[in-house]
Amino acid sequence: MAINVSVIIPVYQVENYLERAVDSVLAQTLAALEIILVDDGSQDASPRICDRYAQAYPEKIRVIHQENQGLGYARNAGVQAAAGEYVAFLDGDDTVEPDMYQVMYQKAAQGDYDMVMCDVKIIYVEENRTSVVATYPRAEIDLADYIANGNNITYSVNKLFRRGIWQDNRYEKMLFEDIALIPALVTRYPNIGYVPRPFYHYYRRANTLSTTYTGDMVDIVQAFRNFLDTSAPAYRDEVVYCVAKQLYWNMTQSRVLFQADFIGLLKEYQKDFRLNPYLARDGKLKGLLSFLDKPVIPENLICVHLDRPIPEGYLAEIQADFPKAMLLEECPEDRLPDNVRAALAMGNTAYAGEYFALRLLCRHGGIVLFPHMRANLNLKKLRLNQVFFGFSDPDSLETGCFGAVPGHYVIQALLDTYWQENIFNQALLPLAHRLRDFLAYHFQLKVNGKKQLLRREIQVYLPSVLSYDMKDGENCCKRADFPVPEGYELVSNSVLSMWSQQRLENWNLYKQALRGKPGAAPLPAAAGNTALEIRQVVETYENSTSWRITKPLRILKDWLDRLRRRRRK
Repeated sequence: MAINVSVIIPVYQVENYLERAVDSVLAQTLAALEIILVDDGSQDASPRICDRYAQAYPEKIRVIHQENQGLGYARNAGVQAAAGEYVAFLDGDDTVEPDMYQVMYQKAAQGDYDMVMCDVKIIYVEENRTSVVATYPRAEIDLADYIANGNNITYSVNKLFRRGIWQDNRYEKMLFEDIALIPALVTRYPNIGYVPRPFYHYYRRANTLSTTYTGDMVDIVQAFRNFLDTSAPAYRDEVVYCVAKQLYWNMTQSRVLFQADFIGLLKEYQKDFRLNPYLARDGKLKGLLSFLDKPVIPENLICVHLDRPIPEGYLAEIQADFPKAMLLEECPEDRLPDNVRAALAMGNTAYAGEYFALRLLCRHGGIVLFPHMRANLNLKKLRLNQVFFGFSDPDSLETGCFGAVPGHYVIQALLDTYWQENIFNQALLPLAHRLRDFLAYHFQLKVNGKKQLLRREIQVYLPSVLSYDMKDGENCCKRADFPVPEGYELVSNSVLSMWSQQRLENWNLYKQALRGKPGAAPLPAAAGNTALEIRQVVETYENSTSWRITKPLRILKDWLDRLRRRRRK
């Protein structure tokens, strides 16, 4: 019997949901249907579940076992094995309505369509609610209007594809493989039908691949690039507008952490976005164009380690969070300041390395990251500055991590100081001293460890951002030059004292506000803390041993205060 539809189910670590997914396909009213389960190297019970189904339904189900290669390659393997006239995809933790493939196949056969789409029901598991996302407001698809204004264009799973489409098209090995391929296919195979029913049930959960930030999520930029580059030219304006809508949502709501990467894409295709007629008419969305004027630090990581090669483990750690970053290193050149030559001759590689890092930073732009520092994904946020530094304690600046756009005048001026007669060069003082005095002299930096914005462009951060992790969610990079037991954090005494004093000041302000004292600030917003954070500090402090021990003293103080007030009366 000829097979009408091949349903391909990629399987990876879905032992709790796989049976439900497969059963929803076995319940289909379309008889001429096959199921291809592609086990993509699952380490749970999923492979055994696949084999059990194949044994129970040998005429209907086939299993492919392969090493883990990702969702896209699992789908490719299923397509290569498919025998159906049409191909459909189902994720291993989702389900479909019983008549989905029969109704969609009938639609495809009647119109000889290359592709048929349906609506999607989204089931928010933790929130215990559902919503239906209609693909298009009318039964007949106007393709240009659909690309510009429709929904579900990036989904693989709400579509039925003629199998011949896949002779020349494949998913890439990346995250967001759907965005990279499916919308472009829609533009290149315009003979498309539509069934306005929510056949596909998408179960949306927290802490899944699509909702958790990882370094690989930067693949979404390449996915949008593929969409722009491989779509049919006849729909260029609509494609650019479709990408603009998705970029705006990602940049302002869904994946704000990757905003600098998205701005880079906007600038790469700025001609298309600036001249797009849809964008020009969209009062809200054309605000996206304002990002084109924002300077962004390139994702270059400048790693200078003159005395020995950069440790492989360190590079692997960097690349886990910044897989697309360019890693820049540099060896000494002939034309060097005398003090740098002297430092190299003396074996003072730390001094020379700081000079080379500044030179690379000025030439290419990026973020300097010395090997004694450990960065995390939050460092991406700092690329939205023109130039940034940070305190390591109330008196010193951190020079293990700092960044700038190419050719920034502050970095140029710092480089110039290496060619001048000054105490920093004579004594081969570290960059932290030079930088502190430079910013204090030219930009009135207050050496107090507090966050400052100098001349509206030079950002100086707290020690908790670029030196030590205070577990407040703001840390981007921290020192790792001392061994610390697991479960502990490295924090200097001076920074801990400064942090404690700041929290105590916020606590006092908050308690004053609670008592309703005249002139008391309602909430200490200027101190950079939300009401929730301050309440947590108050609760922690009031439950502490220190608070309980000093309770008698507070009672005595309150009694003396009341006595003095009575005497004044």
